[in-house]
Amino acid sequence: MIASRDLDFTGRRVLVSGAAGGIGSAMAAAFAAHGGEVILADIDGEALEKQAERLGGVAFHHYDQGDASSIAALAAAADPVDVLCNNAGIIQAGPLLEQSPETIQRIIAINLTGPMLLARQIGEGMVARGRGVIVNTASQLAFHGAPTRAAYAAAKAGLVQFTKSAAAEWAPHGVRVVALAPGRTLTPMTAPFLATEEQRREGLKHIPAGRYGSAEEMAKLALFLASDAASYVVGATLVADGGYVLL
Repeated sequence: MIASRDLDFTGRRVLVSGAAGGIGSAMAAAFAAHGGEVILADIDGEALEKQAERLGGVAFHHYDQGDASSIAALAAAADPVDVLCNNAGIIQAGPLLEQSPETIQRIIAINLTGPMLLARQIGEGMVARGRGVIVNTASQLAFHGAPTRAAYAAAKAGLVQFTKSAAAEWAPHGVRVVALAPGRTLTPMTAPFLATEEQRREGLKHIPAGRYGSAEEMAKLALFLASDAASYVVGATLVADGGYVLL
């Protein structure tokens, strides 16, 4: 049984990247509702400030996940961090033969290299203190291919493997590293793929649950993974996709 105290984040500093909207916004709200001292981070400064106001004036930092120095500055400003929701990412879909090397490099930088660097920066302090949790946001596309999203799927698959390796390295020091792999979730990021009724109907054909996920559902799972209720979960990736990968 999960006790209420297991989901109590009172006194814990929670850094959420990509917190200005979508799943990141829902994560920030969920941790704040459970007592966490939430720190928001995003590249969208205007949306970030509005989100901070909605949560009662919490701390926020503007940063660029594609820039190593910006990531380092964020980590230094947020330290100490008890929970990192390593959530920021982008989708730039397009036929592989039409994507430039620069576009591919940016997709990898934002979705894989950036999260690795942020985890490394934040993880250093966690290891030194002997405690902490990192929840990486992967994707169902880490487990199967998809046309027009080759670089994105590759980056998210890499993030799953990074989660396993970092977890094996840091678990002996009291730091848990886990991942959440959302399926098709209704957010501004996925809106272009579900813009028409035909797209939405076609998408549902691949989801046994018969519906799309919500940002709030993903936030609840991140809350669980970061909580004491999941204290023995190390290196695992929780796939929340309504059964998509089963087909």
